[in-house]
Amino acid sequence: MTIGYTAATPQEVAESFGISVEWVREQARRGRVPHLKFGRGKIRFLPEHIDALVRLATVDGVDPEAEPPAEASANLGSLGATVRSLRAHQRRPHVQGDPQMF
Repeated sequence: MTIGYTAATPQEVAESFGISVEWVREQARRGRVPHLKFGRGKIRFLPEHIDALVRLATVDGVDPEAEPPAEASANLGSLGATVRSLRAHQRRPHVQGDPQMF
């Protein structure tokens, strides 16, 4: 019995796109692209997995004539606080409730 699957190794995928093997493996490890995993470190990609990798790396073009809205760069509040800034804020004595601060 013959099975009709064609699976590519990370090396083959990397060579076909001219990218590093480490980048391909990293995308699979982080779960950004579907892949097959056999045992420890044996990763294979089916054609539909490679299509997902291509979609991940695809950058949509923008119309050079179109201008972004004026408020797009001024509204930074929607970005929210970073983990680092939240930790720094929590380490401040007045946030922890130190009564000697006030």
